[in-house]
Amino acid sequence: MTEGTYKTQLQAAFGETWCKQVLTGDYRPAVPFSIQDVDITATLPAVFYLSRYVQRRGKGRLAEVFGGKDEEASVASVADLLAQTHHFRGFEDETARHILGDLLIGFCLENRSRSEDKQEPLRRALPTHYFAGWLDLPERSANLRYVPETIVAILAGQSGPVVTDSPAGDPTPFPVGRRFRENLLLKPFLRGVKPPGPSGDLSSDQFDEVTPVTLPEWLTIRLAEALEQPPQPLKAREAAIPNQQPLACIAAPLREDLEVFMTAYGETMPRGVLINLLDAALAVGLSTILTSTAVALTAWMQDGRLPSHTPRLPLLVDASNGLDRELKRASKKVFEAQSGLLAEVPVILMTLRLLDAEVSALATLSASLPARMPHGDAYLNFLGDVLYGRHPASGAILRALAEKADRIAELWAEDDPQLVRELRLAAQRPSHELVRRLARFLTNLRGRKQSAKWFELLDACFLCNHPCGLVMKPAAAGSRARRETRHPTLTDTMLDYLVHMWVAHQHRERQPPTVEGFFRWLRNRYGLYVHELHPSQAPVPMNLLRKNRQWTEDRLRDLGLFVSVSDAESGKRLLARFPTAHE
Repeated sequence: MTEGTYKTQLQAAFGETWCKQVLTGDYRPAVPFSIQDVDITATLPAVFYLSRYVQRRGKGRLAEVFGGKDEEASVASVADLLAQTHHFRGFEDETARHILGDLLIGFCLENRSRSEDKQEPLRRALPTHYFAGWLDLPERSANLRYVPETIVAILAGQSGPVVTDSPAGDPTPFPVGRRFRENLLLKPFLRGVKPPGPSGDLSSDQFDEVTPVTLPEWLTIRLAEALEQPPQPLKAREAAIPNQQPLACIAAPLREDLEVFMTAYGETMPRGVLINLLDAALAVGLSTILTSTAVALTAWMQDGRLPSHTPRLPLLVDASNGLDRELKRASKKVFEAQSGLLAEVPVILMTLRLLDAEVSALATLSASLPARMPHGDAYLNFLGDVLYGRHPASGAILRALAEKADRIAELWAEDDPQLVRELRLAAQRPSHELVRRLARFLTNLRGRKQSAKWFELLDACFLCNHPCGLVMKPAAAGSRARRETRHPTLTDTMLDYLVHMWVAHQHRERQPPTVEGFFRWLRNRYGLYVHELHPSQAPVPMNLLRKNRQWTEDRLRDLGLFVSVSDAESGKRLLARFPTAHE
């Protein structure tokens, strides 16, 4: 059955409003991102824009200035136009423009599929300077799936339904709006930006020509100047940044990580290294949000309550990066053991949407509903009480869902008789089991392609197959491969970031950055295991765990991040390649 056919039938039965609420993949009180594939390496320029203007980004002038009526902007078209400006005098001939294009690809812009072909359409602006936020890449901010908005909401740490200008007395290290120059994440990228005018004045940000900047920064600045102004905000109703943050129970480490990391290294790291390590920071931070949310939702499905302890999904990271076949196999088996839990998330989100739709339809409950923002914990626990009969309205809501299940069984009686019999049987005694079966039926009805979008988002946040990522996966992947062939790894860039984070964290705590402490920190903070017994359904032999630890220490030594002052474990320390701001 096609998507249009089943949606038409359900819309005729239950109405357009119900279908819009239920027949989607998203449920933002639980997962604040839109559940689809996304390029998280393209999010930082959007974060710059959101932090400055406190409005969601609308249409910019990139295509208008550097493209054409029927053509998208490319590196070649950008180089051709820039070569005509007085800043690029001497780049007029073809060879010089090719050199300029190489500089733009190397420092400022990225083509589709990371191609080096200068005629390919542009897809990403590198966050080389604050003015990268003026480049509307991707063209539609909706293609970033609410990831930049969620990052800004997490960092701003406000309590209202939308993110607003940070007031003067707010002690946050990541203020937005008028105080954006104090924002720890933006500070290193603001070199040469003149003090701004009114916050809403889009043309007020200018470059101070007497400020010395690096070549990559200078190229980004000239790109932005050619546009004359940043993108306009979205229309009034859509412009506000929703203050939807991850579930509080998962204790997402991203905000503290970025505060510690940017305080320590924001002004001491070379720009190219900083950008790569920030990509790694987003990969480990955002993937921890998703995997921890999956664990929390699984616990919620058992009894309707989110866990009181900090949930983490245990993963065995292969420190050999696949060079050791036994370690690679073990890492993949551990991930496979978690795949069943991860695969249930779309069904749990459908359960939440079904309950939410019925709760929203009850006028008597509207005045007493818990808040969904900034964190959805209280609301999800409320829905859990409804699901498991602990709320006075449970009976009415479960009966309403039983009626819908019976109606759906009538509509699909000929297509899936077995499942219909199960639904009708469950509908005779409305309970949490009925809602679960109804949710599974509707999830299956939407098709594998829709359910697979959850794994696409996971892969995107893991930065799968990326030099800064956490997970590797074969290029050819069918439906089974989506779940079973991933294996977590520690790429050089990821290892570099995690060690620098650990060293900065320990400097702040005035404690030595020991190797043993580093392994415990990875386990407790992110659920990443190196050499300890793994609490999963795929036990790993101790000799493999010892081998994985040895691989980790050897690679740390090769990267210049390891020093041993004695043979004792306490004498093995980690070093940062770059000084911290405290030194």
